[in-house]
Amino acid sequence: MNTIGFHGVNGAYAEDAILELTSNHPNFTQHTFSTEGFDTMAELFASIQRGTVRHGLIPIENSLSGTLHSVLELFSNQEPRLWVVGEYQCSESHYIMAKPGTKLEDIFEIQSHPAILEQCQDFLDSTLKEGYRAVLASNTASAAEQVAQSDEFGIAALAGKRAADLHGLTILGSDTTPNNVTRYWLISRHPVTQPDRSMNPKSSFALLMKNQVGALHRVCSCFALRDINVTKLESRPSSRTISLASPWEYTTYIDIEGAPGNEDAVKRAVDNLQEFTTKCIFLGSYPTYRITGRR
Repeated sequence: MNTIGFHGVNGAYAEDAILELTSNHPNFTQHTFSTEGFDTMAELFASIQRGTVRHGLIPIENSLSGTLHSVLELFSNQEPRLWVVGEYQCSESHYIMAKPGTKLEDIFEIQSHPAILEQCQDFLDSTLKEGYRAVLASNTASAAEQVAQSDEFGIAALAGKRAADLHGLTILGSDTTPNNVTRYWLISRHPVTQPDRSMNPKSSFALLMKNQVGALHRVCSCFALRDINVTKLESRPSSRTISLASPWEYTTYIDIEGAPGNEDAVKRAVDNLQEFTTKCIFLGSYPTYRITGRR
């Protein structure tokens, strides 16, 4: 049996995404999969590196709150190297849940993952009574678990619908904001060298560019001059080098369409990157999984 790991406990959004992907996409439905939750991303990555689980599914970006920078940076710096081997986008709704008998006006505390609290700020402000307290949790499903186990009346969790079912909680409200979509990476210790051309493959990189005039322009030109579409470009301070006594160094994350193992033009563009970077970390080439009839 193939095991796919995720950060959190049963009922986490990542586990929901795993179940949706493996139950509906033809590349997965002919096989049997199990899921396993981990307390931290670092533990998930270590388990994949050891071969204890074959794959992991990690959230990398949300259409409302943006990139999950802590996850992206931790993944990019993994040694030995882990690889992106697939992308899946999952539409998500968030639910206020509490113990049976609790009413919305009773709630004075809401627990959830920081990114989810940020996405739902307006919804919570308009739904809960003034002065409610937002409490950070490591993930949404563990927040639901904590609420279910607590003896305190008036606390609630913001999580997925399945988390409420698993922990016997009552749903009191939902934030179904349109176009709330999370982008997940399927990761493995073995790379995909030639992803299926029919599945709109992408490739991702983390770059440390040379500190010189026009460096970003030259990096982008590696792709533009070869008609390769850049789908994402984002720079973040590199926490490994920042100090009061040295210049800031930035890591630039780039996603492109295509794969160097499939197309000579992409391979030449990637080779060309070496001229304008001090370090080029290839995160992987991968297919994008889409389920017919779903966003």
